[in-house]
Amino acid sequence: MALALIPEPKKLTRETGALAMPRAPSIGINDQTLHAAADVAREFLRHATISVSVNKVKDTLTLSLNPRLKPDGYRLRIGAKGIAISGHSPAAVQYGVQTLRQIVEQNGDRLPCMRIDDWPDFADRGVYYDICRGRVPTLARLMELATELARYKINHIQLYVEHTFAFRGHPKIGTGASPLSAEDVLELDAYCAELGIELVPSLASFGHMATILKWPEYHYMAEDLGVGKLVENNPLTSNFNLRGWTLSPAVPDIYPFLDSLFAEFLPLFRSKRFNICCDETWDLGMGQSHAMCKKKGKGVVYLNHIKKVRRLALKYGKKVQFWGDIIRDYPDLIKDIPSDVTVLDWGYAHNHPFDRIKDFKAAGLPFYACPGTSGWVTLFNRLPEAMANIAGFAAAGHKYGALGFLNTDWGDGGHYNFMEYSWHGYLFGAEQAWNTKAATRSFTSRFVKLFFNAEDKSFADAVTALGDVAQTGGWGYQSTWRHVYFACPGDEVLNLAKPADYSISKGNKIRTVRMRFDAAFGRATLTQLRQIRKTLEAQSKKKGVDPLGVLPYWIFAVDTLAHAAKKLSILGPGGRDSKARRKELGKEMTALMRRFEKLWMARNRRSEIRVTLGYYRKALRALR
Repeated sequence: MALALIPEPKKLTRETGALAMPRAPSIGINDQTLHAAADVAREFLRHATISVSVNKVKDTLTLSLNPRLKPDGYRLRIGAKGIAISGHSPAAVQYGVQTLRQIVEQNGDRLPCMRIDDWPDFADRGVYYDICRGRVPTLARLMELATELARYKINHIQLYVEHTFAFRGHPKIGTGASPLSAEDVLELDAYCAELGIELVPSLASFGHMATILKWPEYHYMAEDLGVGKLVENNPLTSNFNLRGWTLSPAVPDIYPFLDSLFAEFLPLFRSKRFNICCDETWDLGMGQSHAMCKKKGKGVVYLNHIKKVRRLALKYGKKVQFWGDIIRDYPDLIKDIPSDVTVLDWGYAHNHPFDRIKDFKAAGLPFYACPGTSGWVTLFNRLPEAMANIAGFAAAGHKYGALGFLNTDWGDGGHYNFMEYSWHGYLFGAEQAWNTKAATRSFTSRFVKLFFNAEDKSFADAVTALGDVAQTGGWGYQSTWRHVYFACPGDEVLNLAKPADYSISKGNKIRTVRMRFDAAFGRATLTQLRQIRKTLEAQSKKKGVDPLGVLPYWIFAVDTLAHAAKKLSILGPGGRDSKARRKELGKEMTALMRRFEKLWMARNRRSEIRVTLGYYRKALRALR
């Protein structure tokens, strides 16, 4: 049986022989700081006892520190008489233990002899999850996320917050959004610390403030006064109705206001870092700060805000991070960013210009590579896009000395993308953050084996095929299938009769083709999805497969894609539209909406599910 490991180790050498695990294994440690790693080992080495290592006493597993190893590196040796794991640090020993877990889970009581020498390419390896575009997971779900990510050597988690924290000083914020409480954050922070994960606070502090500035008492702090009143026209703001989007630096009150938020939020985290976000300030300089930006320059006004927020954060012992998109428009100002500020360089396309991350290295700043799971504005994650984006950022970040790697997962438009869809991207990101040279071609089969506990090659093939279907798009980062799914008869996406360029994938290889997005394409896609569903459903019935209960969510994703394909085959160019077929579509979508709500409520708070249910109801009304 082939051994599957995620992340794939740097060096693995097979040796002759095997270790027969005793019925009552013992774990020896040579330092008290290794007790946490020993506890992790005891989870999968049943009935194991933990003791201090002593001469002439053989332990089944020996854990020790070795400062001569590479930073956070470990050495794992399985011999015929026992296992030894040494690490550069207590965290490194725990990484070695997690690798051993994967070996034991695949081999049971007889372990093949081998030696592994391993170390990470990035010191910080994180996942960034959006909890404010409609859905807030339950605390138990967030803890499960942390538990599983720790198994794949992730050591950093951030949760994106705009309004989904219950601020006592601002009770209006979070109304109707099922926000996290201070107790929730304290409990999650402590739990992450036990796992060796740093929970880093993240709070919108400039742009993306509409969920707060929508309230009348906060209108006056918005660039556009919260009512769309701009001095200069901004097509983006007008087209997307982004009222109250950005805090206005022309209003001095925004800094005491931010300080009041920080005072309640930041002390809950033991981390000394803080992501202030400050991305996509599209309307800056077009409203209340118009004169200020004309006088000083929009870039200077933007950077001055970063500096002011940095000083606020320092009051709470935090060094700030911020997204690097806006400052890129002002390259001459990059050198003026304070040297203790970390820039988060992001971009989510498969063909993103990854090498431009070197701009921040040239400025002498700490910086992170920040790809994404391509799971937003889609019915299932666009796996080919995500893998190319994650691998590209990992390679460039490692080449130019990025301090960390932060894999993002957003929920634009209501978060109808379930967290469960992103496990492939989370684990691929965990592997690339640890080992940028890992074999990408074998990843999906290793993922299926480790995450789903499944051996069947057809399962891995189905995952690849599902990612290929989801990849189809001609709408930038948005999935065309998502638009079809929620479309009403007569919408543009159902009337694309002329050939156009589309991004498609086959076997996880992306290419652009000129094609018709019509009824015939819908029928062909529906045939693909039926086979994918058949495979996933068969796997879901096997004993021991899918221990985290993810497949019901994946099968739902297949069914939503199939509904979209069926809708295109009926209402798209060349389709056979009829009253009876529309009624059939309506009945099917009603059932899907009920399943969506049930799946949501199984693992998440009620939050703002109304956003996505509104899409469903609008589409259903149009089919009557």
